[in-house]
Amino acid sequence: MIRGLFHVGVDQHLAPLDVRELVAQDAETSARIVAAMHAEGWASEVALLSTCNRTELYVVTGETDGADLALGAWLRHVPGAPAPNSGYYRREHGLGAALHLLRVTSGLESAILGETEIQGQVRAAHERGQKTATVGPMLDRLFQTALRAGKRARHETGLSAGGVSHGSAAASVVRRIFDTLDDRGVLVVGAGQIAAQAARAVAEIGAGHLVIANRTAARAEALADDLLAATGRQAAVRGLDDLLATIGKAHVAILATGAAPLSVADIETAMKRRREPLLLIDLGVPRCVATAASAVRGVFLYDLEALEQLVAGALASRRESIPAVEALLREELDEFTTWLRGRGAMPALRSLHDWAESIRAAEMRWLPADAPPETREAVERLTRRLVQRLLGRATARVVKGTSSENSDLPTAEDLKSLFGLEEGESR
Repeated sequence: MIRGLFHVGVDQHLAPLDVRELVAQDAETSARIVAAMHAEGWASEVALLSTCNRTELYVVTGETDGADLALGAWLRHVPGAPAPNSGYYRREHGLGAALHLLRVTSGLESAILGETEIQGQVRAAHERGQKTATVGPMLDRLFQTALRAGKRARHETGLSAGGVSHGSAAASVVRRIFDTLDDRGVLVVGAGQIAAQAARAVAEIGAGHLVIANRTAARAEALADDLLAATGRQAAVRGLDDLLATIGKAHVAILATGAAPLSVADIETAMKRRREPLLLIDLGVPRCVATAASAVRGVFLYDLEALEQLVAGALASRRESIPAVEALLREELDEFTTWLRGRGAMPALRSLHDWAESIRAAEMRWLPADAPPETREAVERLTRRLVQRLLGRATARVVKGTSSENSDLPTAEDLKSLFGLEEGESR
């Protein structure tokens, strides 16, 4: 049993897109939220994962009502959070919470089964928690385990085979609407991971004129350089200052940015004085384009849910890999719980070493006061080495005994009983 670990979140299995976009958080806001929760003092560790299909909170707390505290913190700090009884929340604790993160990171819980974007998003959440000092030993190890499990699932099974992703789904829609892109313009708004995948996918099918628009020019230029190296196709770079005019010149606009959503009036402005249709593919959560824009004449609008429905039938071969991935996740979860049990022995082991050190230091007082410095230094080295050697094997066996089911091995409780550590012997 994993004590003190809790998870609460909203994902595509329980909540529709219009609910998920209310609770989605960008990186900067996520960092503020975890810092604020951590500062409240009820949780020793906090991490927040927010992607296009899920926003999830992971906490470690010693409080017995940790599940209620986690949900309460969610309601306080996540703007637009639905009511607790809405039916949109997933709540897990202990082993279930740990396994859920492993399933998410491997792609088993993704709307597009086996998609790999999630691994980068989990890594970013982990790094964000490290930077804000809200991720401690348990979440640090859990996220490392999840990322390793995701990597193994990608390389050791067929779960991510076939190149099905949000980017490839976007390219599939483009091919459905337009016979060819040879003389057509494609605009990608955004320069993050999902935008990059979409840009590469349309570049590979032959966009005649490709434009990358982003708030930060350096990121757009970096993406353009990557596309040139990967596909041999050049892309122009634009800012967002005149986005409607840029959209008005494109035949396809793929949007994956956290900017304010484009309204119906914005799309009508972009469509003025043009006769050709405009394909809008909205990969954002929150959405980048108002859903009512689909009613504008000449506009074809696809959002994430529409894309995911299109590719659902292409995932049959990936589903065959699910049992292998689940077996792999059980291995990784066992490794995590073994580490956790071993970590439980650390306080007793520290007490043992402190106790031994206090005895060693006390015995060093018998050394003659006029002993030469080199003699005193040699005796210090010798006695420290003796303590390390004498306790080393016991330490290793206690760690092994605590982290295994072998009843013949000593545990931390045995250690405390044998040396009277639980009685607080003088040190």
